[in-house]
Amino acid sequence: MTITFILPFIDISGGVKAVFEFANQLTERGHKVNIVYPLISMPLGARWFNLRKLLSRFKKTIMNYKRGPRVDWFDLKAKLIAVPSLKEKYIPKADVIVATWWETAYYVKKYHQYKGEKFYLVQDYEIWGGPKKRVNNSYKLGLKMIVNSTWLKNILENQLNVKVESLILHAPDRNQFYPDKNFKKEKNVINVLMPYRREKRKGAQDGIKVFEIVKKEFPEVTFSAYGIKSDKFLPIYVKFYQKPSGGKLREIYNSADIFLFTSRYEGFGMPPLEAMACAVPVVTTNVGAVPDYTIPGKTALVSEVGDIKSLAQNVIQLIKNPEERKKIEQAGYEYTKNISWESATDQLEEVFKKYIEI
Repeated sequence: MTITFILPFIDISGGVKAVFEFANQLTERGHKVNIVYPLISMPLGARWFNLRKLLSRFKKTIMNYKRGPRVDWFDLKAKLIAVPSLKEKYIPKADVIVATWWETAYYVKKYHQYKGEKFYLVQDYEIWGGPKKRVNNSYKLGLKMIVNSTWLKNILENQLNVKVESLILHAPDRNQFYPDKNFKKEKNVINVLMPYRREKRKGAQDGIKVFEIVKKEFPEVTFSAYGIKSDKFLPIYVKFYQKPSGGKLREIYNSADIFLFTSRYEGFGMPPLEAMACAVPVVTTNVGAVPDYTIPGKTALVSEVGDIKSLAQNVIQLIKNPEERKKIEQAGYEYTKNISWESATDQLEEVFKKYIEI
C-alpha cells in the first residue's frame, strides 16, 4: 500500500511521535509511507487577528523553511515531505490518506478520492486547540475514525454520535524505554520524578503541591522533573532535565524510584507507560488512556484528576513500603510487555486492508 499521513507540524510531541512510530512500522513491512506537513505554519485554531499567534506562526514558518524536511529527535524511516500548504495539488496519490489533527481533517475531506481512502487518526479531543464547534464538526466529516483510548471512543460515540472504526492503543518505544541494567540508582535515596510542562491541563501545579506534601514528611527524598524548559514556579530543590531524548530520557526514568504523573487532561498520556516500560512504579491521575494500560492498585496507583491528597498519599505509601513498590514496579513492567507498536500496527493494517483492495 501507499499511505500518506497528514501532519500539522513535525515538532516533538506525543501525537507526532505516534505517527512516526506507525510510519516506521509500516515502512519496515514494505509499504510506501509519506508524511506530509505544511511549511507555512497552520493557525492551529487561532483567529487571524491574534497578534501573538501570528508572530508565533511567522517564526515557525521561518524555522520550517530553514530546517527543511528532516527531524533530529526521531530516527524516521518513512519519507518526509514538506509542502507550501496542504492544498490538494501538493498531496501525492496514495491508497490511504490519514488526517491526524482536526484542521487536517477538513483538508483530507476535500481531497479527490485518488489521494487515498480517507481515515482520521484521532489522538485527543482537541477542543483545547481550536473552536469547539469546528473541532466537533471535524469528527463528523465522514472520515473513518481511529482512536487511541476508550475515553476518546466514548466521547465520539456517546457524546457526538460518531462511529469509531477502531481503537488502537499506542505503545512505548521498546528500543528507547527499558530497564537499564547499566544505570545504578543512588543507594538509600528515594527519587520522585515527574514530567513538567507549565500548562494548566498538564497539572504541573498539582505535582508541585504533591512534592511539597511528601517533602514535609520525608525531607531526605529527592525530587526531579523533565520537560521543554524550567521556570520560576518549579521549586529550587527540584533537579530539572531540559529536553531529554533517547538514551538520556531512559536514564532519567531509570534514576527514579517513583514516577508521578499529575496531568488533568490527556488524549493518551504516554509518560506513565514509558516509566512502566522502564520498570518504575507509577502514581498517576486517571486521564486519557491510563485506564486502558493500567490495573489500579496492581500495575500502578491511580487517583482522580486534581486529588492532590490522594496522589501524595500514594507516593508516601510507596516510599514507606519498599516491598509494595517492588511489586507494582514488576507488575507494571510485565503488563507493558503486552502493549507494542508491532501489535498496534497489525491492527492499523487490518483497518486499512478492510477498505483497500491489494
